[in-house]
Amino acid sequence: MKLQKLLWCTIATVLIIAGGALLPLFAQENLDAEVDKLLGGKSAVEERSAEKSAGFLDRTSMPNIFVAADMVGGKDLTAQRNSPEALTPNGVKVRSAEVGLFGGIDHLALGTVNLAVHEEEGKYFVELHEAYFEFNTLPWNLYAKLGRFFLDVGRLNSIHQHDWHFTTTPLVHAMLFDVEGVFDQGGEVSLLMPWQWYQELKVGFFNGRSWGHTHGEGAVKPGPLVTARLKHFIPIYGELGTQFGFTYIRYLVDEEGREIDHTGGADLTFKWQRGRYRSFIFSTEYWYRYEVRPDAVQDNTKHGFYSYVQYQFHQYWLAGFRYDYYAELDVRSSSGSSIDRQSFAQLLWVTLRPSEFSYFRITGERSDVFGTELNYAVYVQADFILGYHPAHRY
Repeated sequence: MKLQKLLWCTIATVLIIAGGALLPLFAQENLDAEVDKLLGGKSAVEERSAEKSAGFLDRTSMPNIFVAADMVGGKDLTAQRNSPEALTPNGVKVRSAEVGLFGGIDHLALGTVNLAVHEEEGKYFVELHEAYFEFNTLPWNLYAKLGRFFLDVGRLNSIHQHDWHFTTTPLVHAMLFDVEGVFDQGGEVSLLMPWQWYQELKVGFFNGRSWGHTHGEGAVKPGPLVTARLKHFIPIYGELGTQFGFTYIRYLVDEEGREIDHTGGADLTFKWQRGRYRSFIFSTEYWYRYEVRPDAVQDNTKHGFYSYVQYQFHQYWLAGFRYDYYAELDVRSSSGSSIDRQSFAQLLWVTLRPSEFSYFRITGERSDVFGTELNYAVYVQADFILGYHPAHRY
């Protein structure tokens, strides 16, 4: 009798354990069946079976991909064709094309690779613009970026040229940085302050072997290129906000480290957006550079700014205006006196943007570089993006 009770108890225990193990499977299949009724198509069980047979698809096997093309045509209305003073070679060219891949690597980091083809004096060059890690899950409100990328200094330098609101490079940016921007290899670390408003402090250290757009690594320097940026964002109300920041850059020019460029800047941006039909933006940057040159007659001082406004007056149409100023202070003239060399430019443009993935722009420009003569030019620009494009920064 005891043996019979023990046998029945054993059978009951096995059935309970087996039922507990099989119940989630039946429940999952029932849940899948209910989902299939709502969504239609293949059953969830079939989809899961297909995934298992093909291998598990993680995030790194499906990166986001985009291609961007920037085409510009220009006509100098003042200088003769192909003359040294011409603002544009009076023709149409594909100024640049970019191919980018980015996405999640794992639970620790994101990854980005960006290749660019750009035109210089009638020749096209292929180069690696960016390849970097992003660590955005660090503790204590920290964020880190490691690799090759455009320096986060000021506002314009970290924005790719095909995403600019205007066609040509501001004078101060072209003179102190580059026609497109400054990128280098190194790392940045930022701290998001624990306040009720957005404030971020970012510090970067880079190789600093070259400055601006170059096709070589450059000479090894005795110290790194150092950047520091303090950025703020203040939402005024739901449709309007402002961002402003301050930047410092220290760059060693020569291999001995005797010649040093100290560059400081400030930037301010206001944005107003009402749905897809109306928007307004005002943005400005000011830069000041003090160049230490022990072997020269004197140290150099340069500064300048640009300011622009753009208003979206229709779902597809926008109009904008930009003013540029750049000066080199206390420059020795041929007579030995000290003068300020100044440059000015004004731009007016109209943009047709049928979607977030393309736009067409016509720009008129008036400029006076270092007091030579007034120059007038007209530009036509067409850009498109294929694939996935990340959201633009504020």
